[in-house]
Amino acid sequence: MTANTPRSRKAKGKEFQNFLRQDIIDTIGVHEKDILSTPMGLNGCDIYLSQAARGLFPFGIEAKRTERLDLWGAWEQACTNATREGLLPLLVVKRNKTEPLAVMRWFDFICLMERLNEYRRKGGETG
Repeated sequence: MTANTPRSRKAKGKEFQNFLRQDIIDTIGVHEKDILSTPMGLNGCDIYLSQAARGLFPFGIEAKRTERLDLWGAWEQACTNATREGLLPLLVVKRNKTEPLAVMRWFDFICLMERLNEYRRKGGETG
């Protein structure tokens, strides 16, 4: 289904934000009130995180559900909004009939992998 009107495009975007929100809640196990999908058109990250949620998920999300994407413009928006909130930028993109993709800085990815491997070395489970 192609979103042809501004209302349907916004509805698709909001549905995507809600999908991401629920995935994060399910993954990190915080209360639903700790993570909110922000209203369309507001400046800032697309997903609001409480202090409790930020401790477990330190990413400022910019969500884009579109068939065509200005990657560098979207990335700049993600960086600006996340930095303003003291979070790491994470751009999550999706188009029709595809699974979402996450875009992050290589340095942040390497740091995440280091923490995961440290956790594993200490006997933590990862699945």
